[in-house]
Amino acid sequence: MSFTAVVSGETAITARGPLKEAAERVLGRLWIDQVPVRLASEDASLWPSAATAGVEGRPLCWPGQPGPGRAVLERAEQLRARAREDGLTDVVLLGGGAPARAAELIVRAGGAPAPDGRGSLTVLDGPDPGPPLRLREDPERLNRTAFVVTGGDPATEALREVFAEALREEGLSPAGIARRFVTVAEPRAAAAGHAAEAGHALVEAPAPTAFGALSPYALVPAALAGADVGALLEEATAVLPSLTRPEHNPGLVLGAILGGAARAGRRTAVLGGYPAALPGIAGWAALLLREAARGRLVPVVQDGGLPLQPDDDLFLLTFDGRPHQDDATVAGPLAAQLVVWEYAAAVASYLLEADPLAAAERPAPMTLDDGTGEPLFADGDPGQAVEARTAVPALAGASGLTGLLDALAGRVGRGEHLVLVAHLDPDEARGQGAQVRRLAALLAARCGRPVRVDWGTRPPATGNDHPDGCVYLLVTGNVVRDVPVPGRHHTLGMLQLARALGDARDACAAGRPVVRLHLQNRWAGLARLLDAARGDI
Repeated sequence: MSFTAVVSGETAITARGPLKEAAERVLGRLWIDQVPVRLASEDASLWPSAATAGVEGRPLCWPGQPGPGRAVLERAEQLRARAREDGLTDVVLLGGGAPARAAELIVRAGGAPAPDGRGSLTVLDGPDPGPPLRLREDPERLNRTAFVVTGGDPATEALREVFAEALREEGLSPAGIARRFVTVAEPRAAAAGHAAEAGHALVEAPAPTAFGALSPYALVPAALAGADVGALLEEATAVLPSLTRPEHNPGLVLGAILGGAARAGRRTAVLGGYPAALPGIAGWAALLLREAARGRLVPVVQDGGLPLQPDDDLFLLTFDGRPHQDDATVAGPLAAQLVVWEYAAAVASYLLEADPLAAAERPAPMTLDDGTGEPLFADGDPGQAVEARTAVPALAGASGLTGLLDALAGRVGRGEHLVLVAHLDPDEARGQGAQVRRLAALLAARCGRPVRVDWGTRPPATGNDHPDGCVYLLVTGNVVRDVPVPGRHHTLGMLQLARALGDARDACAAGRPVVRLHLQNRWAGLARLLDAARGDI
C-alpha cells in the first residue's frame, strides 16, 4: 500500500502488511462520514468540545489550518523588527505542549544559529532551576534575549516573574522590561490579563489546542527567532487542496494508518527509525498524537529506547527513511508535514472516538503526598543515595536498585510500556538529558518494551492522562541551587517537586504501577542508576 501526494515538494505516506490492511478497513468509513469535508469546513459537530466552543463564541486552533498564523503575520514581523532594533536576537519560549515544540522544530529546520549562538530558540516548559540559572548568569545572552509567553500554568507564570526580576537586576526600567516580553494568548485568558497589567505586547490567538503548529503560539516565537514564517505559511497553504480530494490524500491516509492500527490492536506507535531530514519532528509528532488521541494511541520516540524484539501490538513509523515490512514511513518538507500530521492526528482521533480539542491546562497542587508511601530503601552513600518508593506490593520487596529495576522491567508486559518521567534538567549538554536517555535505552533492553521519556512538564489535561498499559518510573532530585519566585513563598525547585508528587499521586490514583526514585545528588544518582540498569552493582 503506497500513497503519494505531490504538494509543496513531495509528501509520501507508505504502509505495508497489517498496517495497510488496517488502514484500508477504515478509509471507506472516513469518506462515508464525510470527515475530509467536515475538517476542511471546521465542522464543530466533529467533537463535543468544538461544539461547546462554538456556542461560547471561542475560536479554536484547528488542525492544519494556517489562517490564525496568517492573521498575525504582520504583527509578528513588527515585533521581530522591534526586537532587532533593541538588539534582541535570541528567544526563550515560556510555554509547553505541541505548539511550543513546533516552534522549536520550525526554527531548527530553518538552519543552525550563528556561530556565537545568536538566533536561537529555547523552550522552557518546566520549572527546573537549571536553565533559568544558566541564563541569568550569562548577562551577555540575557541582554540579547526576548521572552515569549504562551502558557498560563503556574510554572510559566513563575518563570515569567523570575526573568522579569533578572532584567530588573540588570538595571532595566519597567518600560525596558516590558519591551522584552511578548504574550500570545486568547483574549479572555489569564495570561492576557497579566500582559495588560505589565505592559507586555499581546498577540491575540484562538484558544490553544494540540493543533497549534501554524498558530500564533508557534509562529510568533519562531518569527522572533528569525524563521521565515511567511514562506512557511505559503507552503502550508499549498498543501490544503490535497486534503480534500478522494484519492492520494496524505492526511487522510496517515490518519487511517494511525487510527486503523490502534483499532486493530496496534496501539503503540514507535516514531523514529532512521536519521530524519527534519530533526525534532518525531518528538513534535509524538506530543501531538499524545495530546490529540487521549491515550487511545501511544506514541513513543525511538531515542527513548526500542524493544529488542518487535511485537504485534506496536509498529515502527519512520521519517524520511526507507520503509520496512509491516511498518510505515512519512516523507516530505516541513510545511507539508506540519499540515499533514495535524490533519492525520485529527482523523485518528475521530476513528478512536477521542476529543482532541478538549485540552485545558491544569495547575499542579502543592502537596507532599505522592501516593507511593514511605521509602523502601536508600541505595548508596549518605548524601549521594538513591531513595526508592513504591506502593506496588510486587515491587516493594526489592532490596536494592538492581533488584527494583529488574522487578519493574518484569512488570511491563505485552501491550504495555514504561514511562520514564524525569523531573530534572532536560538540557542535553549541561543538564541531565543525555543520562536520562541512556537510562531509557537500558531499561528498554531490560523489559523488551518501548520506553517513553517525559520531562515532567505536565502537559495540558487530556481526560486520560494515565491510560491502560502505562508503568511509571518517576525520577526526582535534590536541587543544589534554587531560584526564588518573586512575590511568592516558594522556589522553582519547590514547584518542580510539587509537580512531580502530583504526577505520581495521579498515576497511583488511576491504578497504574508507580516507582519514584529520588536522587539526593542528581549526577551521582544518575550514574548509580545507569550502573544498576546495566547490572554493574
